[in-house]
Amino acid sequence: MAIDTKLICHKHKCSCCAKCLLGGHKNCKDFTDINDAVCRIKSSNMMLEIENSMREVTDNLQRIQTNRAGNLSSLKLHRQTIETEIQIARHTVNNHFDRLERTLLEELHIIENDERKKINKILASVELKEKEIAELQKSLAVTKQHASDLQTYLISKQIEHELMESESFIQSIQNNNDLSDVIISFQTNDMMKSLENISKFWKIVVQTSQSDIFLVRQKNKQTLTKVDIVTKEYPDHQYETIKTEEDSCFIVTVKPANDALKFGLNGQYRLCITTSGFILEDIQKKIPKCCWSFNIVRKFGKRGIEKEFEITVGRRNILGEGTVVLLCSSKDEPYQMSCIAENIMKRMKSKVKH
Repeated sequence: MAIDTKLICHKHKCSCCAKCLLGGHKNCKDFTDINDAVCRIKSSNMMLEIENSMREVTDNLQRIQTNRAGNLSSLKLHRQTIETEIQIARHTVNNHFDRLERTLLEELHIIENDERKKINKILASVELKEKEIAELQKSLAVTKQHASDLQTYLISKQIEHELMESESFIQSIQNNNDLSDVIISFQTNDMMKSLENISKFWKIVVQTSQSDIFLVRQKNKQTLTKVDIVTKEYPDHQYETIKTEEDSCFIVTVKPANDALKFGLNGQYRLCITTSGFILEDIQKKIPKCCWSFNIVRKFGKRGIEKEFEITVGRRNILGEGTVVLLCSSKDEPYQMSCIAENIMKRMKSKVKH
């Protein structure tokens, strides 16, 4: 028996028949003929919006996954850095520090494990949501190929609702500061004269900093609530970026080593590649920590180890020669850094010739 469905009620977002108009929809005013609504559903703006939203949600989930995985790597580096500092300090004191060292290392591992559990919990929920989006993509593809127009419309509205829930999930991650980077650092007590009276020289400090992750969202979500019969092209400003960074700037972590300590480098920095050379600046204060012009850089480029980029400076550097190894967020970044620096140097040489 066929369903006597004639109209779409935009207030209740459902189909209704002639009997419904006299019942629960008698006060509703915003209706669309169902034939107009479903006649071109598969090529409508709503279908395009849903597909775009799916790609958008998937991209955002992948960005979050990459961002959290990067924080896991940096946590390990911070731990290694602190362990190195602990060992250096350990050689300056007597046997009284054996017990304090064990206590501190245990505290460090406990804190790292606690923070890793928090991040892994976020990653698990993101991976689950990503699988759900993948299933929706498959369902939408099958619907477009085999379902009738009415079935396609009803299924697309259900998918639209689930997409909005996914977007709310992503927004909740941002609102709860779950994307804030966790930084563990090492602080030394200045009172080191009365060693026997001091029970603790250091402490492990957990800090968070604003993440450089950027998520994309549609500016206009209202188009998801109605079906536009005529398909329109989307303008370039249909999407906005919540946060962006210059292509020539990268978030890197300095690998602990003697040259890095000599240059006063420890932890995360923003590496900017400009016509002035390589600039390492404080992420929060945005103050340059080291500036190496191209004329004092002997060599630079990707190391044999994945995600590592090294810069070697000569004797003309104010702090002397040395090599600094930077751990990048992805395996592609060392290659990108090399290309940007080489292109800048080529342009500079070209200008000198002219």
